Amino acid sequence: MGFVAESIFLMKRNEFVSAAKLLESHLNDAGLKPASRIGIMAWIAECYVKSEDLQSAGKWYEMAGKTALACKELAKEVREKRAILEFEQAITYYEAVDDVSGMSRAATLKYSLLR
Repeated sequence: MGFVAESIFLMKRNEFVSAAKLLESHLNDAGLKPASRIGIMAWIAECYVKSEDLQSAGKWYEMAGKTALACKELAKEVREKRAILEFEQAITYYEAVDDVSGMSRAATLKYSLLR
């Protein structure tokens, strides 16, 4: 996972979009655990927050939440708790860019877990 060190280097240089793109390019690497994908997606989202691309940040947080729900290597309670956190982040950033469709999708996913 040398790409993680390279991504950190890029982030320290405030090259957040480059770091996000590098992380994105490694999401489907063989041997990358599903639980690790969730964290990398959230990290990509944070890179987009720091680059002020809040629409992309919302998209990546939403994808992280969906990935958390599908991650069978985590216990059900852990999956749901992580997904809720990611969906809350997605809602925040969708709201910041007035993306009603994104807010609605993420809120529906979040509240389906709270019933």
